[in-house]
Amino acid sequence: MPLTPVQKSILTLLAAQRSEGSHIAGGTAINRSDSSPRFSEDVDIFHDVADAVSTSAINDELVLQNAGWKVVWLIRQPSLYRADVRRGKDSVRLDWCFDSAFRFFPIQPDPEFGFVLHRADLATNKLLALAGRSEIRDFIDIVHLDQTELSLGALAWAACGKDQGFSPQSLLAMANRRVHFRQEELDREHLRTPLDLRDLKAKWIAAFERAERLIPTLPESEIGCLYLDPSGIPTTPEPLAPAFPAWGRHHGTLGGAWPRLATP
Repeated sequence: MPLTPVQKSILTLLAAQRSEGSHIAGGTAINRSDSSPRFSEDVDIFHDVADAVSTSAINDELVLQNAGWKVVWLIRQPSLYRADVRRGKDSVRLDWCFDSAFRFFPIQPDPEFGFVLHRADLATNKLLALAGRSEIRDFIDIVHLDQTELSLGALAWAACGKDQGFSPQSLLAMANRRVHFRQEELDREHLRTPLDLRDLKAKWIAAFERAERLIPTLPESEIGCLYLDPSGIPTTPEPLAPAFPAWGRHHGTLGGAWPRLATP
């Protein structure tokens, strides 16, 4: 994620415990690349069924204890278990939680995590998180995703398929109201390299303005979809491109689905 050595150790240990119904998501999965801007402070393990949260947490606790880790419970609720996992001076926070099974793509097997949420779902979830809370880590992640994967406009358009209470414009407006931070908040994050808040805000403003220009050019009947290029990869739509009408329109479903690509 850079992943820390301790996080890698924990994730490797628990990978065999993961499944399509108990998978890695959140900032850990978004920022796993060595070029990512920040280290995540915790590991999120998502579950499609609320009743599976406690079972998963208890089973993982046993695996961790057998490997010499101490599990200190901070929260034990039906849909959220949280613990500090410690060994010597090393510690990692783990969250086992419930999340909706409505997504764009199926859960993916992963050699490092066991199973992980698809990156398009990670990205759209992160924008919805930014719209719902003022956490600088969400701001950092969205700016990074806009520059490296899907633009802010494409994310806002697709995320409305997960929360139909938003329009792309209202989702952008809600997120924009959240992005008021101070440099000291940024400095408290576990960053790969130092970041300047003015630079981040300038990138956000540029992304926001691009999104405001893009959204009115897209067909309103397609709100909530991801646009897929001919190889099936989610991409920022280009409505004026000659090939745009042939791009895939991929919508979310319970459990997610792989798109069917047209054959020449």
